Amino acid sequence: MLHPLPDDMLQVPHRRDVPFSKLTTLGVGGLCQWLFEPTTELEAQAFVRACAREGLPWRVLGGGSNLVVLGDVSTPVLRLALPKEVRREGLCLTAPASHGHIALAEAAAVAGLSGLEFASGIPGSLGGAIRMNAGAYGREWVDVLKRYRFLTPEGDLVEKVPEPGEFRYRWSFLTGGRVILSATAQLVEGDPATIRAQVAEYREKRGTSQPLSKRNAGCIFKNPPGLSAGRLIDKAHLKGLRIGDAEVSPEHGNFLVNHGRATASEFAELMEQVRAKVLEVHGVDLEPEVEIWRE
Repeated sequence: MLHPLPDDMLQVPHRRDVPFSKLTTLGVGGLCQWLFEPTTELEAQAFVRACAREGLPWRVLGGGSNLVVLGDVSTPVLRLALPKEVRREGLCLTAPASHGHIALAEAAAVAGLSGLEFASGIPGSLGGAIRMNAGAYGREWVDVLKRYRFLTPEGDLVEKVPEPGEFRYRWSFLTGGRVILSATAQLVEGDPATIRAQVAEYREKRGTSQPLSKRNAGCIFKNPPGLSAGRLIDKAHLKGLRIGDAEVSPEHGNFLVNHGRATASEFAELMEQVRAKVLEVHGVDLEPEVEIWRE
């Protein structure tokens, strides 16, 4: 940091020098030198407003499941630690952004509400899932999102319904200093046993086709229009390609796994080799689906 952090910002709960290996599902990266973990919306607002006032760059961290960190990060990092409470209003469920994504899907199933089955195997936090418009099995979050609350880059609180252009495939406008605080899903009534059976089926599919027993960051590359990134990687004969403890999973080509001691540089090199080979073989330049932090 170029200068000390302001006193009002330091009133927000925070920790120093936290290893990203403990903050991400992949388990690589350096140190998070300033990790701020507000437990209320007001504390989150104070953090954002202080950064805006001081002109400080900062980042948002969710569940760490869609993130590859390639070194130490000295800029302040915001990770919400809001109470993980789910509120039901009729056929709607509202939860804070820091709520577990899979846990929310399970809560919906227990309540006999259908619509979040697709989310049952997607790890991370609800906020991260909304931010990237996560989806699976032909469904994505914008399909069930009724309203959401977020902070603007200036720290103003906004609650609104989704509008055209705000969400698309694995993207939302909730970047550039916008912080999702909570979201409400519009669901439909269903039979709890049928919903749980669908959840179990989706989780079994993931368990048999993805390397869930090893540390990973989920799908590394976006699917190009009309194509599957995993199949392109497979047809380029890249499954099993390994650099140190970083490997292209033999189970699913679009997963790069950490066998335990992979370094950030090993993952960066493996990603680049996969991308270059797919471009050479198929003429397709894969775009990362994961967020990449280099500093």
